Amino acid sequence: MTSFVNQIAWIEENFKEIKPSAEVFLDMKYATDDNFMNVDIYKGFDRCFVSPVAYEMFMKACAVLREKHPDLQFLVWDALRPRSIQAQFYDHLAGTPFQNYVAAPYPGSLHNFGMAMDLSLQTKEGVALDMGTGFDDFRDLAQPKLEKQFLQSGELTQAQLQNRLLLRSLMEDQGFKVLEHEWWHFNALPKDQVHGKHPVLE
Repeated sequence: MTSFVNQIAWIEENFKEIKPSAEVFLDMKYATDDNFMNVDIYKGFDRCFVSPVAYEMFMKACAVLREKHPDLQFLVWDALRPRSIQAQFYDHLAGTPFQNYVAAPYPGSLHNFGMAMDLSLQTKEGVALDMGTGFDDFRDLAQPKLEKQFLQSGELTQAQLQNRLLLRSLMEDQGFKVLEHEWWHFNALPKDQVHGKHPVLE
């Protein structure tokens, strides 16, 4: 049984739930087998929780989206994640070229504190904006820090980059910061402001 179910009362007390709305569509990838593990690792638990800090920031991003891009909505893939599952991710990629894509379970990923969100944008009709790669794509093409290089080579189009920049502006204008090697991953606070200072889901 996943830690979500075992600790649901504690989760509801310490975190805030993001629910589907006109601005939010949930596709919690780890509650399905459509992910890099190829297994439903969340055991079907598809509710989305974040820290109160991240929640307030994200609600502001939703308000901006509603005002400036009413034809779009956020497509959320992951948020709060148990540290026990973080350990499974870490072990799965250990010794591979992709091990740096998953944080060690100690002190933990910001996902374990509800301080990180994995998301994209889609139309209200459910058509995902083209970002150049999909979710959890471990190729260099997914890395924001390499976008200029791939734009010059033609492997990333201007339209794909503009979609990434739109997502980035919506999130970063509210204080989130994109991870330099995953265009879909946004941190609400720096690690040194989170570790040891906020609740962590074991």
